[in-house]
Amino acid sequence: MRVSPRPQDQPVTPTLGRQRRRWDEGDALPMALGCVGCPDLGTCGGIRKKQHAFSCLDDCCGKPDTCDGMCPNNTLGFRDRMREVNGLELGNILRAAPCAAPVLPSYIPYIYHGNRRAAPLDIAAVALPLRRFYRPDGRPRFTSRAEVEATFGIAPYTQLVLIGSGRDAAIEAWWRLSEIRVPLLAEFRALGIAMITGPNYSMFTDEVRYNDMHAMKRIGMTWQEIVGAGIPGAYHLNARTPHDYRRLATFIAARPEVTDVAFEFKTGAAWRTRLHFHLAELAQLPGRVARPLHFVMIGGMTAIPALARAFSRVTYIDTSAFMNAVHRQRLYLNNEGKMKKISELTLMGQPVDDLLVENIATMRARIETLLNGG
Repeated sequence: MRVSPRPQDQPVTPTLGRQRRRWDEGDALPMALGCVGCPDLGTCGGIRKKQHAFSCLDDCCGKPDTCDGMCPNNTLGFRDRMREVNGLELGNILRAAPCAAPVLPSYIPYIYHGNRRAAPLDIAAVALPLRRFYRPDGRPRFTSRAEVEATFGIAPYTQLVLIGSGRDAAIEAWWRLSEIRVPLLAEFRALGIAMITGPNYSMFTDEVRYNDMHAMKRIGMTWQEIVGAGIPGAYHLNARTPHDYRRLATFIAARPEVTDVAFEFKTGAAWRTRLHFHLAELAQLPGRVARPLHFVMIGGMTAIPALARAFSRVTYIDTSAFMNAVHRQRLYLNNEGKMKKISELTLMGQPVDDLLVENIATMRARIETLLNGG
């Protein structure tokens, strides 16, 4: 079934104060009165936020004819989105045989392309964008490992980790490939992929809660397809409320095939005043699940010490070493222990291989220090 895609990206909220009023505060605030009689209260958990609201339907756009979300006031769209995910409960997601990832390095640089470099990168593992591995029509871009190495400038022995999170346009494109995602994943498996982190379908603070639950279900379904194809997959953790995190913990506890989880710190959790909420919930996850989990974190360097104590292993995916190198900037650690950058003078057209290697070494040393409690 095909339905209209979700919006490209969440609009930037004008002020932090307005954003904070939309954040769910859990038991610290009373539940909205309109949630009491909602038939989906058990799944949603209700809303508890400072913003005045009778229920989540107060965030309805009021334009059902043009609405592309999952809202009860848009009856046809609501029905179609409910059908495409087979209901909002996570429990009916198909089972898969456990497929744990190999032991990955604690630090992995994100390599977006192979431009501006002259030699293959000599490194144990790299992270690559999942969106670069398929065409808009669903055909694979690479038919051999050698093609991947040539495109991204990496060595033959380098482990490949594909990152499914990113901008909404890319992850919505993956969802639209509903009929061919599974055969496409079979092609990826032939390339020797070490792990794929699942897509992080967005959850918005200014839309009805059904969109959040729809996004959580899509995350689970796409993760299952990855693991079901025999490729290690990290279940992407995306949540807005304490109840969302408890739902995820219940699902993961019942599914031993979830051995690796991922979280992106570059979107909602990027708000410093909201970061503590996510860190507290993430740190409780292994205890709630009652088994060790490998945690893949995309960004969020300051969160490393807290999460390293909670998870059995942590892998940090770093975008800064590559992005700064291609912009000819050198990374360094200042006297206050913060990563800084400085412009590097180079000749016109000079490859940035050496600068990339140095940036990676700088970042790796810092990440390993943080993981060891430094």
